[in-house]
Amino acid sequence: METGARVWLRSPHSEWGWVPALISDREEIVELAKGRLGSTYEKKSLRLTVTNDSSDEFGNYFDRVPQFEVQIVVDAKNKECEEVKLRNLGDEDAENGLNSSTKSSPKSREEPIGLVNDLIHLTHLHEPAILHSLRLRYDGDVIYTSTGPILIAINPFKKMEGLYGEEVMEMYRRYGEGAGTPLLHTTPYKQSKTTTNSPSTQALPPHAYRTADEAYRSMMRGLENGVIMKSASKKSSAKARIGKKSLQADTTGVLPANQSILVSGESGAGKTVTTKIVLNYFAMLSKKITNDEFARRRQTFSPVSSPKHLPSSPHAEREEVCIEQQVLQSNPILESFGNARTLRNDNSSRFGKYIDIRFTNKGKLSGASIETYLLEKVRLIHPSEGERNYHVFYQFLSRASKEEKRQFMLEGLGVMDFALLSETGTYDRRDGVDDGEMHEEMLEAMMTIGFSDETVSSLMRLIAAILHCGNMTFTAHHLTNSRGHSDACSLDKTPSAIAAAKLLGVTFEDLSSALTSRAIRAGNEVVHSPMDIIQSQKACEALMKATYGAAFDFIVAKVNESISARQTKPQASNTCASIGVLDIFGFETFETNNFEQICINYTNEALQQQFNKYVFKLEQDEYEREGILWKFISFPDNQEVLDLIDKKHTGILALLDEQCIVPQSTDKKFTRYLYAKCDTHNRFSASAAQRVDYKFSIDHYAGPVEYSTDNWLEKNKDQMPSASVELVKGANFELLGQIQKYIRSEDRDGRGSVATKSVGAQFSTQLRELRSRIDATVPHYIRCLKPNDELVADCFDPKMIVDQLRCGGVLEAVRVSRAGYPTRYPHDVFKARYYILGDTKDTSIISPYGNKNRASMDQEDMEIKRLISKIAFDIWEADHEAMVAETETNLTPVKSANFTHLYTLSQ
Repeated sequence: METGARVWLRSPHSEWGWVPALISDREEIVELAKGRLGSTYEKKSLRLTVTNDSSDEFGNYFDRVPQFEVQIVVDAKNKECEEVKLRNLGDEDAENGLNSSTKSSPKSREEPIGLVNDLIHLTHLHEPAILHSLRLRYDGDVIYTSTGPILIAINPFKKMEGLYGEEVMEMYRRYGEGAGTPLLHTTPYKQSKTTTNSPSTQALPPHAYRTADEAYRSMMRGLENGVIMKSASKKSSAKARIGKKSLQADTTGVLPANQSILVSGESGAGKTVTTKIVLNYFAMLSKKITNDEFARRRQTFSPVSSPKHLPSSPHAEREEVCIEQQVLQSNPILESFGNARTLRNDNSSRFGKYIDIRFTNKGKLSGASIETYLLEKVRLIHPSEGERNYHVFYQFLSRASKEEKRQFMLEGLGVMDFALLSETGTYDRRDGVDDGEMHEEMLEAMMTIGFSDETVSSLMRLIAAILHCGNMTFTAHHLTNSRGHSDACSLDKTPSAIAAAKLLGVTFEDLSSALTSRAIRAGNEVVHSPMDIIQSQKACEALMKATYGAAFDFIVAKVNESISARQTKPQASNTCASIGVLDIFGFETFETNNFEQICINYTNEALQQQFNKYVFKLEQDEYEREGILWKFISFPDNQEVLDLIDKKHTGILALLDEQCIVPQSTDKKFTRYLYAKCDTHNRFSASAAQRVDYKFSIDHYAGPVEYSTDNWLEKNKDQMPSASVELVKGANFELLGQIQKYIRSEDRDGRGSVATKSVGAQFSTQLRELRSRIDATVPHYIRCLKPNDELVADCFDPKMIVDQLRCGGVLEAVRVSRAGYPTRYPHDVFKARYYILGDTKDTSIISPYGNKNRASMDQEDMEIKRLISKIAFDIWEADHEAMVAETETNLTPVKSANFTHLYTLSQ
């Protein structure tokens, strides 16, 4: 950092977190310091004077920043400082051939806003550089940006003209099919180079379509590789049979055909919409292949000789088209029953889902399956202030027919008449979506999927029953019997209670008995013990949550039954492949964090570990390809946090399961037990003030989060009382019988088998299976960002963006990618900058100035190039050993080696 250098200065008082500045002065400081053995040595540092940058290149972004002059001391050797970062300047951009003017549409062939389309190609890549580039792109209506293997998608909160649609999808499809350009980056840092400037071969800007296309093309290449390897294996076996030497097919380095696209982000960031965009692109690709096949088949036969079984149009081939439509139509159904308005988002998915889309070896969509994770059932009973319950309640009430209202006893009733919907005082959606129209869309989707009219009617009946259950009330009284006095209660015989009983297919008396008494087995007898009003209200809530959650699982199962692949005969594993799309909740931290948040953050910790390993592997592959030593990169590992949460016997979830089967255990007893078991863990903390309120904190990869343990035991059990289970079994309602297998229930003794039924244990198992599925695929990442909490267009909150980049692992990925070589230049840019250091006349093929590729080298040239690389490595290794020796002597922490490629040009 020299005098006059333009930098970013960290500023906590600025809304941006960083402000542009200049280094106005630079002074070397030499101090005496003591070594390990008592000897003294000179410690050199730099004192930098940093002042305002008053240039007008930032517009009015920093108008409110006052004049300042600060002094910062940095180490003279590595010159790394967390408070000051070098800026990417305009002259550097010119050397890269970049321009800051463009349009938002992918059709534009001009150079990208924000210096580059892939942030990895920025000369200086760090937090302020990323933030500044994203801000410029967002202001220019460019919402997609790549960061190595990650696609960043910023929610625009407005309609983006020209960014989506059939024409744009076709453009990305044609680009993905080749036209002389690489189909995808083999590593996140390989710069794509085109051989022509024609529109068909120019690299298209980042887009969800492009990520989807890359996954699809990788899958198809994987299938082709599988066929090749199978053929090689057959030839090898044939040679073995005739006595020839068997050649084992080498599968080293062959990537799996199965792919995955992991979409994450906080509520309101656009995950659900992004998932729809990806699914629509896959459906388009599949339909294109179907239409092309039909056209070829029609050309094969003349009208006279055309066989009778040949369809008259591609739409007559209903199986493929129907599957594509059904996969897309699953979204409105799941959104109605699993999405709700929250403070952060009007269509927030309150569950996670993994959609496994299967393709044939020709690339046609053959089926799909959906797995869901952690439906937020507590929302059904207690939605937070300013939020709504699940969409389906409002949709049904707004568009129910007169016959449905009469049949389900809803005549004269609206959303404000039901406690489950009126408690928060929020009834509409801010995004302008009409509940009635969404209900019609859901019904149409159910017909497309294959739901019968009876099933749809039964689901609406259950929805009405739950609404009536929410209005039921109890009256407390004292009961005197042979055992003495006890608190008891009775179910009030109100219109809501009568309606709920009728809709559930039970009598009022049976419903009252199930909710006001507990059935406990004592030997061969069943004893009914009365419950007080609090316990009865909890039993009523458990009945509603259990039936709604089971209905949701039933719907997912029906959808899977419809969209699963229909094969007339089994297909070999190498003739089909799949792409999994994961729409999962992002890292969460609120004012009060509960059991749901620790499960969500546990998920993100696990996925972050998988992400770190994948990014590290890509970085390692890049270094090996370049012939660069990579072993000094520090690999970020959060296994400690995962062990704290899910380790067998000692993890938080295991301790919670243990307390759930302890008689008379409470949340407070569990919390004290947690303090005793986890207090010494590095990532666990509980201050004196937290212990008073029964709280604790976990130091996650995204930062510390404080958790409250209120209702953890109840939420982890999530079981319906055995009396209510018997009520459901005897109900004259066919749907309740169908969903009963999805209901989690306690045994007659009132406890149940926590090992198989606790939410924590079930979720841990699901997460392990999910990680195994992802590990068997080639992953592609989309990180969705929300630019502001007001959900409005053209408003960029920089601190909020930085927090999400950190929680989404983007900044950690940047740290990994830059740990070894923080400054990266493309070869032409490096040559343009540092040509003065070498012999400009040297244009031999072993020189960086040589334009010939490796394929054109003869054996002698290759040997010379290897010798040059060996000499450079030996010099590097000697320098490194000297640095380590000096570090050990001076007790200076060893940091990742920072080197710049300097080519030694030899004649």
